[in-house]
Amino acid sequence: MSEEIIIIGNSFSGLGAAIAFAKYGHKIKVIAPNNKPQLFGGLQIAPNGLAALSSLDLKDEILDKATRLLAVEIKSLDLASTLAKISLSENKTTYVSIARQDLHQTLLRICLKNPLIKFIDAKVSAISQKFNNTTLILDNSDIITAPFVVGADGWEGKTRQFVNPTASQVNSGYAIYRGIFPSKDIPPGFSFPNVQLWLGNSCHLVSYPIQNGKNVNFVFSFSESAFSKKSIQSILSCHPILSLLEKRMKDWQIISVKTSEPLFNWRRGSATLIGDAAHPMPPHLAQGAGQSFMDIACIETLLAKGFRVSDTLNEMIKIRMPEAHSVARKSQISGDIFRANGPVANLRNQIIGLAGEKIINEFLNDLWQLA
Repeated sequence: MSEEIIIIGNSFSGLGAAIAFAKYGHKIKVIAPNNKPQLFGGLQIAPNGLAALSSLDLKDEILDKATRLLAVEIKSLDLASTLAKISLSENKTTYVSIARQDLHQTLLRICLKNPLIKFIDAKVSAISQKFNNTTLILDNSDIITAPFVVGADGWEGKTRQFVNPTASQVNSGYAIYRGIFPSKDIPPGFSFPNVQLWLGNSCHLVSYPIQNGKNVNFVFSFSESAFSKKSIQSILSCHPILSLLEKRMKDWQIISVKTSEPLFNWRRGSATLIGDAAHPMPPHLAQGAGQSFMDIACIETLLAKGFRVSDTLNEMIKIRMPEAHSVARKSQISGDIFRANGPVANLRNQIIGLAGEKIINEFLNDLWQLA
């Protein structure tokens, strides 16, 4: 039986959920203030994320815009030497990178072609619950009542605040610089179809090409307490290789990262959280988008079995909550290891240099749930 579902937010998880529900005949309204946001940066989609996209029949659409990555290179930032190189070509599914804007446009295009998916150009000002219905007050003065509301508006969105009013965020203690630079303007080694992870003292740098190698995405994470002057130029200017990025230094964007305790409640009344609204991921294992896609793939699998919408959302929470919490913990621990300093950083590099390929392959196969 067709049921109406309101989705708050046109994020990756919001658009993906709309596609999944519409696939089984449900009518969808997506509430979002802008169907054409300008998204900055790139992201990696690991094998588990691509497997989730395959279940939604989205894999080919995504691969058309993506760059296949062939290896993970782990390097010492201080010595500019390679500690380990892990091949990605032998994995059971493909590992890719993609520009955030390209991924969003692909999902949005699919949604706009589906007559069951409608968009409302507005923001949610307030949410209330009465009996079995959730009421939304929009900034255009419209009031919408729906039996099912899916919150895909992120960890600072209205839905997360409604479902968990006491949830709070604190400073994580580290910050991130992001930059996208044309391949022609940077050292040629960064254009190779590899993920590069440079491990330093209290910091690490990740890079990978996007848009078929035309541009390269950089993410530099550093402990705020370890760098009194939080200037990317002061941090990288003396490096034998990374200093070659200097002429692009003004184009980096800095983000102070917040963190919060895991949510053990993803639903209040008829409002359910998915994606970043339910389980924001520390940005260390390239699992933010992938875990959102796994939420959606779980929803699709349950709908395919004939579950009604309410039961689908309840079962999705039961299945995905422990999985997402586990990945978030692994990501946080990995970030702490990546930003280690002093003797611990030296020991980290020694271990990776001696047994990195075996250890990391086992870790990644477990993370991606590959048999």
